[in-house]
Amino acid sequence: MNTRAIPDYQSVEGNVGVYILEHPEGEVTHFITLSFWESMEVIQGFAGQDVEVAKYYSEDEDFLLEFEPRVVHYEVVGQSH
Repeated sequence: MNTRAIPDYQSVEGNVGVYILEHPEGEVTHFITLSFWESMEVIQGFAGQDVEVAKYYSEDEDFLLEFEPRVVHYEVVGQSH
C-alpha cells in the first residue's frame, strides 16, 4: 500500500492526502483507504467517470479476502486546526 497505492493517489494533481487505516480482528485485518481530494472532477481523473466504482490493483488479489464494489464519498464540513 505504501509503495503502490499511496504514490498512485498522490500522483494525481488535486489529491490532498491519503491515509490507509487498519483494524486487526483475530486472524483477519480490515483496511480502509481514506483519501482527500480538491473536487469530484479531480476524483474522476483518478477513478474514472463513475467515481463510486472501487479501484483495485492486480496485487490486491494476493492480500484481500473481499472486494467492495463501490466506494462512498463524503464532503468535509468541519475540521480542527
